[in-house]
Amino acid sequence: MFRVEFELLPLAEVPAWGGDHPRLHWFGLTSGWYWIRAQDGEFLRYSDEAVRTWELERPYPDYYVARLWEDLVVLRWALQEPVPEDLIPFVDGTFSPREFPEADDIGEDVDAAFEVQSDYALDLGYLTDAPHLSCWRHAGNGSDMVTLSQQAAPRQQGTFAVTERLDVTVPTAELFAALDDFDRRFLAAMQDRVAELERSGPPPGVELDLQQLRAEHTQRSHWLERRLAVRRDVDWTKVRAGAAELSSWPPACPPVAAAADSRPTINGR
Repeated sequence: MFRVEFELLPLAEVPAWGGDHPRLHWFGLTSGWYWIRAQDGEFLRYSDEAVRTWELERPYPDYYVARLWEDLVVLRWALQEPVPEDLIPFVDGTFSPREFPEADDIGEDVDAAFEVQSDYALDLGYLTDAPHLSCWRHAGNGSDMVTLSQQAAPRQQGTFAVTERLDVTVPTAELFAALDDFDRRFLAAMQDRVAELERSGPPPGVELDLQQLRAEHTQRSHWLERRLAVRRDVDWTKVRAGAAELSSWPPACPPVAAAADSRPTINGR
């Protein structure tokens, strides 16, 4: 069973933003934990060693659930069509980063290639030692499947439970149902949170515009519906040309590894 899991931090424990002028808003109120469960393993689960070292309350990212939700809305839209077979190695996380040329103008083909590549990758750069998490749809010979892949670079291995790589392939319909279900459950949880604050008022000393909070929740409740209503029109010929040009650029040097005892990013602090 494929399922996007989350748990919101109790409302009384949600940290305010702003230091000396504490405030809260819809995004900040989504503070919690999230992970992805599949039959063959869990994505975004910290290793037992990381849990012990950092004394984590749960073995999952402690961040704003809205951050994952926003990325999955875009991913759900991008998965409306399969990726051509010859371009799967460009979007599956195995294409190595490249050094940019000195010229500022990199061309429309490369821009198109970068845009498509980003559509199939979840941006987890806010997490310490973040793995690369990509997802793409592939169809052929009567099958229509989606693959989710979590990969960790050698210097990042050990932070998350998946040492090197975890791939899970499920029918597209199952993946779509799981993402739609996550959207419903997450927005329902936030509806309860907004309603509770409308009854109780904001926490003492914390600035919170309840009218704006309700308006933003109403607007965000239609994000997935509105995104899916937008026609996805990818010029795969242009993307293919951009990927070919990128392949001619020299591989980028890997970044310097972070200190082994650094704490994971928690709630943006």
